[in-house]
Order: sequence, then structure tokens, then C-alpha cells
Amino acid sequence: LLAVRRVLKDSGSIYLHCDPTAGHYLKLLMDVIFDKDNFRNEIIWHYYNKYGAGKRVFGRNYDLILFYSMNDRYTFHPLRIKRDKPQRQLVRENVDGVLKNKRDKDGRLMYRTVEDKKLDAVWTIPCLQPASKERLGFPTQKPLALLERIIKASSNPGDIVLDPFCGCGTTVHAAEALDRQWIGIDISGFSTELMRERILSNFAGYLSPSDIHLLGIPETPAEARQLARENPFEFEKWVCGRIGANGMGIRRRPGDKGADGGIDGVIELDVIRGQKVVKEYAIVQVKGGSVSPDAVKALSETVRRLDAIAGILVCFGDQLATVENQRSRETWADDYAHYPVIQGYSVESLLADERLQLPSRYGRKRGGRMTALL
Repeated sequence: LLAVRRVLKDSGSIYLHCDPTAGHYLKLLMDVIFDKDNFRNEIIWHYYNKYGAGKRVFGRNYDLILFYSMNDRYTFHPLRIKRDKPQRQLVRENVDGVLKNKRDKDGRLMYRTVEDKKLDAVWTIPCLQPASKERLGFPTQKPLALLERIIKASSNPGDIVLDPFCGCGTTVHAAEALDRQWIGIDISGFSTELMRERILSNFAGYLSPSDIHLLGIPETPAEARQLARENPFEFEKWVCGRIGANGMGIRRRPGDKGADGGIDGVIELDVIRGQKVVKEYAIVQVKGGSVSPDAVKALSETVRRLDAIAGILVCFGDQLATVENQRSRETWADDYAHYPVIQGYSVESLLADERLQLPSRYGRKRGGRMTALL
């Protein structure tokens, strides 16, 4: 928080997301760092009945967002939202400095229909549901509408938006959509690559890989090999984020260490068969060193055991021959083409953003905490 304050623009604001168990502690901390006089709102993010009421407590169905500014000259745009039901209001007019009800030529009171209202500090925005198109499988993913509301209220087009705990990149997605510049930071290589893939897939019409600058992750095969040697698990996470594999296998949370059941990541696919969309998935396995024939055969067995549609073994280019020689020759098909059940994909191809052998609708399918506005 001190680091954020150091880079915050004079007219900037900061929104800190937390739950009610930490809100009172963080309020005191924010009062010290940003000055209690710069406290603007405690926003209640109400997300319907995500959690039912317990036997001895009310339903826990909201989080807190603490809104502070650098000073009283901060950027702020009052927002309006649609009413649940249109409201009929009297039309008022200024008569000699006094507001009075307006009447028509027959002396009847005049009314207008109001379909929106000023946004207050209680925001009812649903959490992401399992079937949501936004959902990436990231455990703390926030709805895009929440971050869009914050960015619209406290910044202008062209301003810089910083999220130093960016997770799966909801903030940078919202910032890009609203014509803001942005910086996203995360401690995880998986998250960093997932953000990149998300932006490239959602803004493919005008953004290319060269438009996004990445710091702190491999940019060359030599750097990728170094990461694989020094931290194999971070190497796995980096590959999965870059390839657009969500969920990090069967681990409870993306990035957790532990047994993965032969799955490092999962790519979800919308497959068209008979002009109907069928949900399928491909398993991703990552090898940072040598690839044995048994590893390729084991991937085939995992694909069959879990009823996946395909398996992708990511390795360095000098190991691809083993994958090609040992892989199953089975294929699967959609309405347009046939694809290998088992395929090798090199780290070198990954760095070059080359396509996987998956349906064109996937192609290179790319594929959050605190948001500070500079």
C-alpha cells in the first residue's frame, strides 16, 4: 500500500477489496497511509445469495471495497444505473429562483418517466457462475462489471490503471475495454501469462503479442530452460498460463503444489458437432526435461481415463521426436476437421505464439484484490 501511494497520481484514487473479516483492520491501515480525510466510501459489493444463512448467522453475501483518494481534487464521475422499475416523477421548474411543480396548459401536473438513478454505495453485482462465459477457473476471479464500474467512476480515457495483485486480469481487461492504459502485476508466472492470453483473445482485432510488454518471465528458449531447471513448478505454471490452460489440473487452486494426477492444466473447448456446441476439454502435461516413451503412453492413458478429447505434451523442441514416435495415431473430429488425440507442442512454438492443432475457433485461445488508479 505504501508503494501504491508513492506512484499514485495527485488526482488518483485507490479501491481496496476485502471481506468483512478484514475490513475494520484495513480501514485503520488505509486511514494512516492515505489520511482519514481522504476516505470517500465504504462500498458494499452485494452478490445476492452466494452463501445461504447459517443456523446462527445471517447470510454472508457481500464484500467490502474501501475507496480513498490522494486529496480532494480526485477524479470522480457520478454514475447512473438502470432502475428495477421505471419511476414516475413530477417535473420541476425554476420560477423566480424557486423550484415549483410544472403544469401543462390545462393546469395539470406534468410527470416524466425516469428509468435510471444515481449509483449509491451498495452495488448489487452477481458473482461469476460456473456457466459464465467470463469464467476462467481462477478461484478469486471478479466479474468484469465490478471493475468497469470502478474504472468509469475514477478515471478518464487514456489514464493509467494499476492492479498490483492482478490474478487472472479482470482489471486490465476492463481497462483495455474502456480505453485506459494499464499495468498488471502478479507474483505468479501463471497469472501473468493468463492475463496476456486473456487480453489477446478478447482484443484480437487490434492487439498482437508484440503490443503487450511482459517483465520477469521467459522470453527466449534459453530463459525457459533456466526456469525449468531452477523452479520446475513455476515453469509448469508459466507454460499453462501461456498456453491458455486453466485450473492447473486437479489441484484445488491454480498454482498449488502437490499431486496433479498426470494433469498440469486443462484447455476447455467449445466443439461444434452437427451444428451443436459441445463442451469438451484437452489435458495439458508439461515436461521441462527429457521426455520418456512411458510419459507419452501415460498421457494417452490419462486422456482415456478422464474421458478427455485430447492430450497435449509441452516440451522443448529436442524432445518432440520422442512424442511423435510414441504418440497414439488416433484422431478426433468436429464438423470441420480431424485433430490428433495426442500431440506434442514445443516451448519454442509456445514462445513464437504458434497455433496448437485444435479447432480454429480455439486457435491460440488466450485463455481480480486491489485496484489503484494513477
